[in-house]
Amino acid sequence: MTPYVQQFLDSHPYLENVIIPVGCTLTATVVAWVVMPRVLKRFHKYATRGPAALLTGALFGVEVSYEKSFWGALEDPLRYLITFITFSQICKMIAPTTIASHYTAQAWRGAVVLSFIWFLHRWKTNVFSRAFAVQNVAVIDREKLLMLDRLSSLGLFVLGLMALAEACGVAVQSILTVGGIGGVATAFAARDILGNVLSGLSMQFSKPFSLGDTIKAGSVEGQVVDMGLTTTSLLNAEKFPVIVPNSLFSSQVIVNKSRAQWRAMVAKIPLQIDNFEKIPQMSDDIRSMLRSNSKVFLGNEAPYCFLSRIESSYAEVTLGCNLRKMSKDEWYSTEQDILLQAVQIIKQHGGSLGSTLQDLTGQ
Repeated sequence: MTPYVQQFLDSHPYLENVIIPVGCTLTATVVAWVVMPRVLKRFHKYATRGPAALLTGALFGVEVSYEKSFWGALEDPLRYLITFITFSQICKMIAPTTIASHYTAQAWRGAVVLSFIWFLHRWKTNVFSRAFAVQNVAVIDREKLLMLDRLSSLGLFVLGLMALAEACGVAVQSILTVGGIGGVATAFAARDILGNVLSGLSMQFSKPFSLGDTIKAGSVEGQVVDMGLTTTSLLNAEKFPVIVPNSLFSSQVIVNKSRAQWRAMVAKIPLQIDNFEKIPQMSDDIRSMLRSNSKVFLGNEAPYCFLSRIESSYAEVTLGCNLRKMSKDEWYSTEQDILLQAVQIIKQHGGSLGSTLQDLTGQ
């Protein structure tokens, strides 16, 4: 049939050069705007029930609408891409000798790149919006997802810009090679700033502390009031602002006091007692007092009290326990209450507070 079809088209050049191309482009446009959305919706409906449920977001355990799905993200980029290609083809047929017609291939490649990046951005946005909508996501996980969302958007922008330049005929590799030499020199000159930036990004993902936490890193201690990309602001014990470079946290051990469920308390009490046989019962009473205190945390280690030192002139009792997470003022009040109750128990057993060996030497 091919020779007969070609002979028919040769005898009707207007049909071959105008009617068929224009008819095909218009048909493709109608299909892109009318038929394709319905087909994609059917794909979405099948994907929610079949093994391709990962594309629809079923991994979050909720039903996803078509607009928030993989197929919904694909609809607009693919529709506008087909429309651009069809109408640029019509323009090329109308004016085949213009300058613009010589760049049709590059325009098509650029349109494909832009449509693909647009699709990835829409799909990525849908995935993160579904993740943020989940109720049981912790605050720290939300901050990680937000930072990952921003970094992925920046990565897509850079990738799309490079791919678009390459599609338009720009030698991106040569530009990167030349720019890399200057980039190395710039990075060497600004290595401290880059170190702070990289440490800041690392802390955004690892989250060793959050706003409002009280931390200690090396000689720096205070409450976190601001977390920037290069520096972190703290308030020390005197309520003075302290600006710390983020690179410090990558080389120091960070103690986050706000995330501790309990805090250890250890005290040594010197005493004088005539009958040392009362010390075991006295230690048992102090342990019972500690166990009955509601502020004492019993989940990790039991409270203890024992005779830790004995001299000719005095003895020493060591008591210890873990206190629950509380404010600083409440901590001091609880510690004071425990020590006063311990002294009362010592006096009930006929003992009194004594002096340590250092006190006697000083006297």
